[in-house]
Amino acid sequence: MGNAMKPKSWLPYVAPFAIYFISLWVRSARNLIWAYPVTILAIATALWIFRGQYDELRPNFSILAVIVGLAAIAIWIGIDSFYPKFGKAEMFNANGEWVFIGFRVVGAVVVVPLMEELFWRAFLIRWLVNEDFKRVPVGAFSWPSFAITVTLFGAEHREWLAGLICGAMYNWLLYKRKDIFSCVVAHAVSNAALAAWVLTRGDWKFW
Repeated sequence: MGNAMKPKSWLPYVAPFAIYFISLWVRSARNLIWAYPVTILAIATALWIFRGQYDELRPNFSILAVIVGLAAIAIWIGIDSFYPKFGKAEMFNANGEWVFIGFRVVGAVVVVPLMEELFWRAFLIRWLVNEDFKRVPVGAFSWPSFAITVTLFGAEHREWLAGLICGAMYNWLLYKRKDIFSCVVAHAVSNAALAAWVLTRGDWKFW
């Protein structure tokens, strides 16, 4: 009976990302001020509920992860004006909306990197090697899983080219370190640097 009630092994990795993905279709510049905090709270709740299932998430620190994170966001910002984006941007100016900004920073730096790296590089990149993904070592390489995750990671973002490049860089870090937490750190550093850019320069198009 205990086994029958145990969640499927993929559910803790997919459910938080599914909440995020669905929210992308619901959110707009008109409702972002409340929709984003609700989304972050929902994702954080799912991650907390499933927290005991992420056995490959072992906290550590890597200077390489910080370097990759900073390099990735430098490329993200640097190439922004040189290629067409998906869809039309709905820019939301959060100047003075401090509660929203607090949620946005915490979401971008803590919740989203954890949720995305658990989905993309703890789950999907291994599931594409073997559906019994828990049997696939963290950091195991295959060209199909590399290419598919990078392509989908790029397609997830309006800034698709930057997304492709960053996805490839985070994948490389995974193969190099064989460690999911390093990818979380790199992603968090990227998002923290982007948040600092937006807030200091008022460049709201990135948010």
